[in-house]
Amino acid sequence: MAYPNLKQSIWLLVLLILIGAGLGIPVAILGTIIDQPLHKSPYVLWLLTLASFVLVVHYVLRRTERTWSSWSDIMPIKAISWQLLLPLVVSILGLLIVSLELGKVMMSLAPTPEVVKDTLRGLVGKKTSYWLAFYGAVIQTPIIEEALFRGIIVGGLLAYWSKYKAAIWSAILFGIYHLNPAQLPVAFILGLVFAWWIIQTGSLLPCILGHALNNFLAITLARSGIPGFKNPKALIFLPWWVVVCAVLLAAIGLWWFYQVSKREETDQLEAEVEPERHC
Repeated sequence: MAYPNLKQSIWLLVLLILIGAGLGIPVAILGTIIDQPLHKSPYVLWLLTLASFVLVVHYVLRRTERTWSSWSDIMPIKAISWQLLLPLVVSILGLLIVSLELGKVMMSLAPTPEVVKDTLRGLVGKKTSYWLAFYGAVIQTPIIEEALFRGIIVGGLLAYWSKYKAAIWSAILFGIYHLNPAQLPVAFILGLVFAWWIIQTGSLLPCILGHALNNFLAITLARSGIPGFKNPKALIFLPWWVVVCAVLLAAIGLWWFYQVSKREETDQLEAEVEPERHC
């Protein structure tokens, strides 16, 4: 039977959080012994995040009676057409601005819990080295989150539901996973887009690239000091026309991506059928 279904997907997220908390306890105890706040160190936080993911993947492999040599089953990375890159960039540029504004609205309605704020500051805050934040947010996070949510979870849900339901439920889980009311709609939208991209292309590559570009722009703009992009105590919204343009940009990029991927799929099917015609 295909793995995971919805209940099993929820359990994987709970397990990921529990493992992270479990690994954090001895780190906090060690920090107390040596009088160092190890649990707040960005190096330790990123390492714990990676370790938690590796253990969850190990659990999935054991649960499905596979080995690490089957990594490609949950990490389906195959080459994509270079023609998808420009619509991918256009989509992310539009979605980033829309997501930032949605996040501000949510922050005004449901303030971010202090524990989440502290974690985010430790991982990508201005006191954290830009290059460490870059590694964590632009390299590590896209790879592990896309492998889990789009590789494992979407792959499992597609065996039980239509591609639409699988994409929606994986996006809901992606939003809930962030444990931050302000990030929930943002994560849902991006999760929906990335789920649809892997369904369209059969590859995690566009999802990872899009996720990485989004995070790169987010952490870079947050440190730029540009009003509307940094994270001030008083929320500053961008002009309405900028948001409208961003929505149009995202819509154009997503439609463009769909058209190119659809054409690539058709061309591939024709290429596979052509040899059979000559037999």
